[in-house]
Amino acid sequence: MSRIKSIDIITSPFGCIPPHAIGAVEKMWKSCGDYFMSKGIKVVFVCKRPDNGLNADCLYVNGYERTGSWLKDFLLDFVYSFKALRNAPRADVVVLNTIWSPVLLPLFNGKFKVSVYNVARFPKHQFGFYKAVDALSCVSMAVYDSLVRQTPSVKGKCCVISNFVDEKVFRQHKRHILPEVPCVVYSGRINREKGLDLLVKAVDKVRKCRKVSLKLIGAYDVERGGSGRIYKEELDRLADGWDIEWVSPIYSPAKLAEEMDKGDIFCYPSVADKGETFGVAPLEAMALGLPTIVSDLACFKDFIRDKENGLVFNHCSAFAIDELSKCINSLLCDKDLYALLSENAVTTSHSFSVEAKAEEYLLLFNNLYSLHSTGFDCGKMRIMKL
Repeated sequence: MSRIKSIDIITSPFGCIPPHAIGAVEKMWKSCGDYFMSKGIKVVFVCKRPDNGLNADCLYVNGYERTGSWLKDFLLDFVYSFKALRNAPRADVVVLNTIWSPVLLPLFNGKFKVSVYNVARFPKHQFGFYKAVDALSCVSMAVYDSLVRQTPSVKGKCCVISNFVDEKVFRQHKRHILPEVPCVVYSGRINREKGLDLLVKAVDKVRKCRKVSLKLIGAYDVERGGSGRIYKEELDRLADGWDIEWVSPIYSPAKLAEEMDKGDIFCYPSVADKGETFGVAPLEAMALGLPTIVSDLACFKDFIRDKENGLVFNHCSAFAIDELSKCINSLLCDKDLYALLSENAVTTSHSFSVEAKAEEYLLLFNNLYSLHSTGFDCGKMRIMKL
């Protein structure tokens, strides 16, 4: 039985609960919060009021739409964070997800017994100002390492609890067997930093020898995080004599899982060395049983091991396109490798279930709650990375 009885979860000024469209943080904490409640803990989501679909477990605060200006959004975060902390009920634990909430926390001294900040982005030298927070929970070892390098003084407060995959939705429905014309699929923003030009060129190279198609799922417009129509048209031109299958962004997890599962190989060729903090989409593909190829970003090392449960190519190499095309070809030519990676991918995904990660958070919360009597050092929680 958990020692903590109540948890407040403060989410972004720009994303709602119930989550819709954008809002990976909101989706994550909604799933975790529901699990906490199933354990008899009182959970209050302090969040932006949605246009519809109100939730009885939420305490709504007037939030905002993104302005397109970093400075304006930064100031709106300040206003929202203050209102959220002021309106949140007293609780044993408060989980913080806004920029300003850790800075403003001392103004509400005594309201929360334990405070945890969710580090879901690479740090930008701001964590020296987050001294009032009891723990900094990083979503990957890559984020942890970057944070500790930037601000060594907070190392004792840092831990790693990764993101997760919802196995109720993303689960293996069938044994994947390569068809006559296999499909390589990608899901995410159609943004230049995702390396999709490398993927199109690699598929084009593979097509010189064998039949294969490419499906790209996601938004290309700038308003939803894409690089715009010009980039989409550039990718179409790179497909020399063949058509990319474009699928509009899918915001229903169940429908997204269904569409991804129609593919045969999943590829996430991101080149965003300081943008990708974990990579949920590849993990979702692995849970479906899709053999998965990723670039050599540090964040993917938390769950993908080359030639064991996925394939990794060096996106920084002068021969990145050749490396990626070889990865695709190896899966198309080697049925045993294809089956092995599919099976091991599913096995790996089980370690990243909602239940597993929510339990890690509960362990962190309870250890922090008893910190003064046990002398617990949050730095030991690094073992939670896998």
